[in-house]
Amino acid sequence: MTSKHLDSELSSNQQSMLDLALGCDLRVSNPYDHEAIKARHKAIKTNREAAAYIHEVEDKIHSRRKFRRNVQRHPVKKRA
Repeated sequence: MTSKHLDSELSSNQQSMLDLALGCDLRVSNPYDHEAIKARHKAIKTNREAAAYIHEVEDKIHSRRKFRRNVQRHPVKKRA
């Protein structure tokens, strides 16, 4: 991607991908963070900003899945 393309405004398809990322981000984030997440989403105007946000959401989802997988493999034993 060229610098010119990265700094251009989002197409409707790109906006849809950004909206999907927002939904995923809200789903995996603490409810107390939702207003800040929505404000950030609303402020994104360029492909560069959208790409950065989408990658952050992907990383957040992957780390959460990795954490859950480790918790399931190593459950905490309750004491009697």
